[in-house]
Amino acid sequence: MLFRRARTFLVLIGVFWLWLLFGSAAFIASLFDTPMYALLALYGLGVLTLISLLAAPVCAAFLVMNRAGSTHRVHHLSELAPVIRMVPRRVADGGTALSQRAAAKWRDLAS
Repeated sequence: MLFRRARTFLVLIGVFWLWLLFGSAAFIASLFDTPMYALLALYGLGVLTLISLLAAPVCAAFLVMNRAGSTHRVHHLSELAPVIRMVPRRVADGGTALSQRAAAKWRDLAS
């Protein structure tokens, strides 16, 4: 999930930079009729530019660290039946948060 979010955010950053390179000049020029809107647009573009410069390396790091084939946890969960994954962790671990009656009810519902 983190891999897909990072990839999507990196694509959005790329689209923003392409728009900034090719289309933002016409957008800013159309706002010069009202200087307040032009000032707000320039401020917003400046903030988004700085945020994208900080977010791009973070997304790239998430892409490198969360590759789909490199985690063992994904392979471990894929071997389990879907019913076992639906049981809350507290019930599966035998925790004291739920009573025995509630744990039995969860087991009955899960089977």
